Amino acid sequence: MQAASLLVQLTKPQYDFCHSDATYRALTGGRGSGKSFCGAYDLLRRAEPKMLYGVYAPTFRMLQDATMRTFMHLATEMRYLKSFRRGDMLAVLGNEAEVMFRSLDDPERARGPNLSGAWIDEASVVPKEAFEIIIAALRQSGRMGWLSATFTPKGLAHWTYDVFGRGGPNVATFHTATSDNPFLPPEFMETVRAQYTEYLALQELQGEFIDPEGAMARREWFKTVPSAPQGMSVRFWDFAATKGSGDDPDYTVGTKMTKNGGTFYVTDVVRGRFSPGEIERIALGVAEKDGKIVSIGMEQEPGSAGKLFCAQMIKLLAGYHVRGIRSTGDKVQRAMPFLAQAEAGNVFLVDADWNRAWLDEITSVPHARHDDQWDSAAGAFNMLARGGWARRVQ
Repeated sequence: MQAASLLVQLTKPQYDFCHSDATYRALTGGRGSGKSFCGAYDLLRRAEPKMLYGVYAPTFRMLQDATMRTFMHLATEMRYLKSFRRGDMLAVLGNEAEVMFRSLDDPERARGPNLSGAWIDEASVVPKEAFEIIIAALRQSGRMGWLSATFTPKGLAHWTYDVFGRGGPNVATFHTATSDNPFLPPEFMETVRAQYTEYLALQELQGEFIDPEGAMARREWFKTVPSAPQGMSVRFWDFAATKGSGDDPDYTVGTKMTKNGGTFYVTDVVRGRFSPGEIERIALGVAEKDGKIVSIGMEQEPGSAGKLFCAQMIKLLAGYHVRGIRSTGDKVQRAMPFLAQAEAGNVFLVDADWNRAWLDEITSVPHARHDDQWDSAAGAFNMLARGGWARRVQ
């Protein structure tokens, strides 16, 4: 089978993916939509003579049973395959291009020689660390290499959405649906669709990035406004002195919220991974910017260490209206009053750069990898709703 005859099998999104000039490109698709076929074909048609390429899958079993099997079958049918060294997991094509196959059970396995290009199959099951290692290897012969990814999306809180779903310079994403594949059995779509809710079918069959099934908040609940009116205003901090600790540490988040009548406005969010020293500097700088009219709250963790940290921060913020607040109940229950008001249309966001990341997290809990913005927003809301010590902005 020659490359030209394969074109009749490609849908327009698949064709566009295989012919995109973007450095980083993704094909997201539903189950059985032909993602792996396109990933293999894309690499075969781009492989240049005597250059090295990498093919990756989340596990060795997936690499052996699906990704590599698809690639080898297609390369053989196209008469592009010259040889395969199983011991090295290395295929040599007719133009002397080499393709190495690696699993990502351990992201460190992605380290190796410089590459002219790479394909990650089922990228949404791969840790971001592996992606970051692979893109650092795309530099063979003094040229920037390319990367393609094929996967079924895993929601807006996943790293694949940050990289491919949001778009950006030299990034292109294409979507294909399960129903686009004309080679599936006639009953496949109907049989599989019966196992999904309408919401989950958008992800698993249409290949769309969606807020995860079972999330407690919806994106449409939160409308944006250019600015907030005057009213009671607070800043609530959820501190996490975790800079440099672990692979994916928590964030420090400070949410500023204003209440006007029965309406709440999220006006500013400070978020980052900071060292203890940076936390003190940032908290003091934000307080100075907000002004003494804005009350400050912070979550007081249980135990003596939590009390000591709060005491230190209160001392640092001397002259401001500040106190530590002990958490009661689980974080889901603490956020329920806030979400109830949001669902009723009583919560607005001031339009700003932080909106997207904030919404991605809020609408992903309890499935989100981080919930620091969730905790901080709930804390600010509860301060305002309970009243008593928040000051009115003049």
